[in-house]
Amino acid sequence: MTIDFPHGWWGTDLGAARASIGTYELYSTESLPAVDESRSDGSFAWLVPGAPHDPLRAMEVAALAEHIELPVPFARFMSSQVLMDAIPSCTGCDFDLAPRPVPSPVEPAAQLVRFLRDQQDAVIWYLYLRPGTEPFVIASPWLLEIVGLEDVDRATLIANMVHVADSFEQFIHRFWLENSLWFGVNEGDATTDEMNLYLAHYTAAI
Repeated sequence: MTIDFPHGWWGTDLGAARASIGTYELYSTESLPAVDESRSDGSFAWLVPGAPHDPLRAMEVAALAEHIELPVPFARFMSSQVLMDAIPSCTGCDFDLAPRPVPSPVEPAAQLVRFLRDQQDAVIWYLYLRPGTEPFVIASPWLLEIVGLEDVDRATLIANMVHVADSFEQFIHRFWLENSLWFGVNEGDATTDEMNLYLAHYTAAI
C-alpha cells in the first residue's frame, strides 16, 4: 500500500509576519502561500540564468546516477555550485549530496537521496523516489540513513517523514523565497516583488 506521508513545511519565522516557537516550526501546507511555478522548467533560469555546471559537483551527481535514475531538475541543480550558492540559509543549511541512495525505512521499494541538511541536523531533506510516481521531497528531524531504524515503530517513522514539496524545483523555489525573506525582514536585505507578494500572504492577516 502506498504511504500517504504527513504534509507540511519545516520553516523558520518570517519576522513579525510569521512566528516560530523554535529554530524551525512545522507549518501546515494549507497555511503556506502558493509558489509561482510558471517559470519552472528544470533549468533554474529564474534563479540564475545560464548557471554553469561545476566539474566536481557534476562528477558527484554522475556517480550517484549510476545507482538510481535522477530527475533532470535535481541533476541540473546539484551539478551547479553557482545555483547552490544562490540559495541563502538563515539556519546554516548546506547542500550535502549523499553518495548513493538508501531504501526508505517504511517503503523498501522506494529510495531516499539526501541533498540538504541543517548544520546541526535539526532537519534533513531528501528526494523521495518511489517507483511509478513523480519524485517529491520529504524532510525529517532524523537522519534516515542510519542503522537501527528498523527498531523504530513504523507509525513513528512515518510521522517524522514530512512531504514538504511535490517536486524538487518547487522545494528549491520555496526554500529560496523563505530564506531570502528571513534576511529581508530580520536584517534589512533587499527583497523582490515576488518575495513581497509571498510575505503579503501573512501580513494581510495581521
